[in-house]
Amino acid sequence: MKTDNLNNTLDSARPHSKPFDPLTPTIFHERWWLEAATNGAYEEVTVSSGGRLVGRLAYARKESFGFRALTSSGMAQFQGPAVDEGTGGVVSRNMRRGEITRDLLAKLPRCDFFYQQLHRDFSDGLPIVESGFSVQVRFTYEVAPANEEVIWRNMRDKTRNVIRRAEEQTDLSEIEPAHFCTLYDVNLKRRGASSNYMFQPNTRALIEAAVSRGQGRVLAAINKQGDPAASIFYAWDDRVTYYLLTTRAPDSHNGAVSRLIWDAMREGATQGRIFDFDSVGTNGSVLFYTAFGGEVRPRYVAKRVTPVYRALQISLARSRNITARIKTFNLRVFA
Repeated sequence: MKTDNLNNTLDSARPHSKPFDPLTPTIFHERWWLEAATNGAYEEVTVSSGGRLVGRLAYARKESFGFRALTSSGMAQFQGPAVDEGTGGVVSRNMRRGEITRDLLAKLPRCDFFYQQLHRDFSDGLPIVESGFSVQVRFTYEVAPANEEVIWRNMRDKTRNVIRRAEEQTDLSEIEPAHFCTLYDVNLKRRGASSNYMFQPNTRALIEAAVSRGQGRVLAAINKQGDPAASIFYAWDDRVTYYLLTTRAPDSHNGAVSRLIWDAMREGATQGRIFDFDSVGTNGSVLFYTAFGGEVRPRYVAKRVTPVYRALQISLARSRNITARIKTFNLRVFA
C-alpha cells in the first residue's frame, strides 16, 4: 500500500483523530515534550510566510571545550524540520518545501556538529544536501495497525509461543515513572553498566509529562513473586506509538519484554496507530523486531561536522580504543 493511501486509511480509521498538523508531525515536535526533555533549554528556528508560521526546527545546544553541537532533544529519536508546504500541485509544494527547509537550516547558529534523525514524513533530502549537510539513512521497523488477530498471525511462531508462556508466568501492571526509573538504574547496575545513552537526566520528568498528558504509558510484567520481571515505556502521538525504553531483570526471561511489546502494539492498533520500534540498533534487534511482523522503513539523518571537530572525534575514538586494549591486556595478564 502506498504511504499516502496508508495515511488516508489511518486518518479515516482513527477514533477521535484530529487534523494532522505538519508543524507538529510527531510527539517529539510538541513543545511540552521539548520542554520536559531539555528542562526548557531547547531552541528552535522558524520560518514564516505572509504572517503565518510555515516551518520549525527544534534542537538542543551542547557546548564543551569551545565546540558547539546541535542535536535532537532528549529521547527524541525522530525530529528534523517540520514544514507546512501548503496546498497546490506537486511542483509548487515541492518548491515550497525545499525553500522552507533551506531557510530553516540557514537560520541555525554556527556549530561544529549537527546530527538529527528525521521524522517519517520527511522524504526529501535534497534541500539538506544543498544546504551543505550530508544525508545518511538509518532504519526502523514498523507494524501497521490491523485487527488483533491479523497482527498476531503475522508474528513468528516462536514469538507467539514466548508471549503465551509469559502470559502464564506474569501479570501486567502499570507502574509509576519513578518506580520505572529506579528499576532501570538497578537493572543497569546488576548488569555491570553505569549508564545508557537513552537514559538522560530529564528522563523521569519526560516520562511523567507523557503519562500525565495521556500520551505515554509505563507497563510492567510482574512475576509470581510479585516483582517486576520487565518494564517498558512507550509514548504516542495521533498516528504512531513509539517503543522507547525497556528494562529487564537479569534473571528474568526476555519473554516478559515480548509480552509487554505485544500489549503496546495491540493497544495502539485499536486507535489506528502504527507501532514504531524506534530504529535498529544491533543484529539481534533486527531479528527481534522482524519476528513481530515489523517491516523495514528508512529514516533520513541530517549531519554536518567541521574538519576540526571530525579530527577530535577520530582522536577520541583512538584513545578509547587504546584504553580498551590496555584494560583487556591487564585483565589477561593480571587475572
